[in-house]
Amino acid sequence: MFKKPINRYFSWQPFAIRQLLTALFVLLLVGLLFSRALLSICMAVWCIVIIFFQFKLLFPQVKHALLHWSVMPLVLFVLGAWQRPFEKDTYDFLLTLCTYPITFFAVRLLYHFADSRKIIRIWIVVALLSSVYPLIWFAGHFQEAIVKYGSGQSMPVWMDQDHIRYNIFLSSAFALLLFHNPFSKKFHLLFLVTGFAGIVFLSVRTAWVILAIMLLFIPFLKTIPFRKWLTVGIIAIACCSYFFFPTVQKKIAYTLYDWQQFKPTVFNSNYSDGARLNLNYIAIEAIQQKHDNIGWAGVAPTMQQFGEKYFPHQPLQFGWPFNQWLFWILGSGWLGVLLWTVWLLYPLVWGLQQQQLGVVAWSFAIAASCLVESNLNFQFGVFLHAWPLALMAFSHQRNNR
Repeated sequence: MFKKPINRYFSWQPFAIRQLLTALFVLLLVGLLFSRALLSICMAVWCIVIIFFQFKLLFPQVKHALLHWSVMPLVLFVLGAWQRPFEKDTYDFLLTLCTYPITFFAVRLLYHFADSRKIIRIWIVVALLSSVYPLIWFAGHFQEAIVKYGSGQSMPVWMDQDHIRYNIFLSSAFALLLFHNPFSKKFHLLFLVTGFAGIVFLSVRTAWVILAIMLLFIPFLKTIPFRKWLTVGIIAIACCSYFFFPTVQKKIAYTLYDWQQFKPTVFNSNYSDGARLNLNYIAIEAIQQKHDNIGWAGVAPTMQQFGEKYFPHQPLQFGWPFNQWLFWILGSGWLGVLLWTVWLLYPLVWGLQQQQLGVVAWSFAIAASCLVESNLNFQFGVFLHAWPLALMAFSHQRNNR
């Protein structure tokens, strides 16, 4: 593409740049699966690379609304930082939010030098291959797996055993397959069905909700042949999974048992939905007693304070509510949560305007997950919000009807 060196200070050819950036992207996914430290280092390296390319005038000078959107969390951060500006937790949250601008500028740079279909293909292949581990473990520990699911646990997975965020990772691969398929038609259908069945089998309800949201968009995708029959087939797989997948049976049975055991006056972290409700009630009680706008570093102490009040001698083990809106009200007040909500939903509106249904679906899915999880407080959750969104937003392939 370039016959001459790009400038006299920077003589690398585009092929070398492309290979370097692609390798850094693969290393990033390795860090996601196996090492938080490596993931953090890779994000720092991406930041350095972006600054370097900007300094050398090699960064693509194309305006994009979501580039500006990705910077806004750093502005919103201030709304919950001024209350406790000298505490470590405040700046841990800042580092987490830095994922957004780094991700979107990284993907913009990556797509400038590399084929977007190749990058998306790498993400999908890594996600699908990673699912082999829990499936092999299940085959070798069948009875133990059944006991685990019967007591509300899950199979071992990568990503520090964070089965919820891991299944969101698998769901992001399904979303990319659905809206920005980089494979031939023959492999496309195979990977779609395999990915869907795998996520249903692993039986994480957050991923089930994300899959259901994705299904709503299939009738509008002209890039998928026989989409009506595909929708019917996937729904049939979902319905039959209860009879064929013991993990699904146990998950549903435990969920019903969990709800039956819930008591508002007793905190029991062994029951997932009950514990979440208790923690959200504590957050609501704190807000009602004017303990909102207490800063990011003040959320955990406040949750512990009210937890000891309502559940004495029962340690909470959690320092945040299981609802992202409650977290933002506690940390930054009503103004902060209002501005954050507008920011969170903006890509959904942008996606509709640009006929980018993948962006719409993923924004909707993450927002839905935030009703029952504080996904956007921590490294994995923010990473899995930002990267799939950026990979779809900057792809030139539209998926309108």
